[in-house]
Amino acid sequence: MRSVPAVHFLIFALLAAAPASGRAQAKKPALIRDTSVAEGKEDPETAKTKLYNPLMAEKSVKIGDFYLKRKNYDAAIQRYREALEYQPNRIEAFVALGRAYEKKGDPQKAVAVYRDFLEKFPSSPKAAEFRARIARLEKKK
Repeated sequence: MRSVPAVHFLIFALLAAAPASGRAQAKKPALIRDTSVAEGKEDPETAKTKLYNPLMAEKSVKIGDFYLKRKNYDAAIQRYREALEYQPNRIEAFVALGRAYEKKGDPQKAVAVYRDFLEKFPSSPKAAEFRARIARLEKKK
């Protein structure tokens, strides 16, 4: 049997006897008293804006496409909106978001997305396509 050197034993004894304030303590979770915070809903004014990140935007668009193919339109819309938070000038996210609203059966929101794009990027090469989509959707009304 191997004996523990006296120095190791002394160090262990000192650490065990040290007050807890000197060691890292696990923090207790804070109580959430606001129901909207507890449900994950944040106030838009206090919500953190995401940093510009084209890679995360691309990832969100791809995941949104996955959901769109499986007809989970709400999840797709959420991912496309997230992509626009990461990269507000991502044209394919606008196209996909509008298409998801159309497939969901909400043409008013699709038109709002297309108009938002035209306000932000009036000279974009896709502007004519978005105007055509708006005209088509407004005819259906």
